[in-house]
Amino acid sequence: MKLLIYTTISILIIFLNYRVAFSRGMGISLGVSLFILIHNVRAYPYETIVYISFINIVPFITDRFKKDFDACKKLMRARFEKVKSSYTELLKKDRDVIESNLEMEKRLQHILSLYEISKDMSTCLLFEDIFSIFSSVLKKSFRFRISRVLLLRDSKDIEGAYNIETGHRIHKVAPDNFDRELVAIAVETKKTVSLSLQEGDVSLRRLSVIKDFESLISVPLFVEGTIAGVLYIENIPRMYFDNFMILSSQLAIHFQKVMLYKKVQEMSITDSLTGVRNRRYFLDRFKEELRRSMRHKSSASLLMLDLDHFKEKNDRFGHLVGDVILKKVADMLTSDIRAIDVIARYTGEKFSILMSGIDRKEALRVSERIRLNIEEAIFKAYDETVTTTVSIGISVFPDNGVDVEGLIESADRALYKAKETGRNRIC
Repeated sequence: MKLLIYTTISILIIFLNYRVAFSRGMGISLGVSLFILIHNVRAYPYETIVYISFINIVPFITDRFKKDFDACKKLMRARFEKVKSSYTELLKKDRDVIESNLEMEKRLQHILSLYEISKDMSTCLLFEDIFSIFSSVLKKSFRFRISRVLLLRDSKDIEGAYNIETGHRIHKVAPDNFDRELVAIAVETKKTVSLSLQEGDVSLRRLSVIKDFESLISVPLFVEGTIAGVLYIENIPRMYFDNFMILSSQLAIHFQKVMLYKKVQEMSITDSLTGVRNRRYFLDRFKEELRRSMRHKSSASLLMLDLDHFKEKNDRFGHLVGDVILKKVADMLTSDIRAIDVIARYTGEKFSILMSGIDRKEALRVSERIRLNIEEAIFKAYDETVTTTVSIGISVFPDNGVDVEGLIESADRALYKAKETGRNRIC
């Protein structure tokens, strides 16, 4: 029975010492020890002393346990916080990696879509077609204020300016001072120019005087090493710079292709010496104009011109002088007719001119002006000064024929008559 009582007292003392501060626990143990000592020391002196010693050691044991346990809790908590911090950091990194991968995947898809555009452009052989594809993608995939393509003549003069604006159709505009200054910078630097207000570039100062802008990218377009155009875009956010450069590089590649194709086409239909159209092109256009004249029931006039005594001049002065005469005569003929008229070098010293909507009376007037201008002209070639005259034969649709062969034959007969009746005249 006493064993059960002592055991119960021991458990209570241990519990109380664990729950209260060390000083209070020590007080409880001393109080219990004193009580037991008074009631049991005479009956059980040895057991009482041992038990009293035990219950007085309990506060020290529990205090030490509490300290070790608190230290262990702090250590575990520190480790937990460290693991938690590492886990949180890993989660953040994982989210960042996922977001970065999504962004990279998005950019990759965008870049791949830009390269896919190259396939569409590769099927085009006209500038208008590749420019239409380029402008469509630009308006759909980028934010900007305005973009423009400037086509150059002889790497300096602006031949045409094509405007791209969000919400507007592509349209041709007159070049302004900003365009001219930008072209001058492109010709000077011959490289891509990227500007923003935060940069103190010399080009920025030159351009910002003319127009206010936040950012600008200017890309020169080359054909066989010569600047043939300039592409620029205003107020495009920096985040789009790289993708725009990819798109502009595709345009630059296919711009060179279509310009070279155009040059080859021009060469195939142009007389290399005089710069006017050749016979093959003239005959094709002649057929088209005749069909148009038939539909509209309008007239058309054909002029056949032949330089008088040209073979003798060639033999006397040489072929180089003859070539200069042919070229200058071609220039004179071009300036004497309308832009819609077609002029060609038909054979050696023979030229042909097709004038739509012109009757015989008007054709005679134009022919006489041409004849007089050539007769009065003085051709200086190398060390020689030469004059020449021209004979002209006229045929008119539908009076002298209704097909190409008939009209040419009629004009040739009239030209032969002008030659036979003294040259330097019109028939």
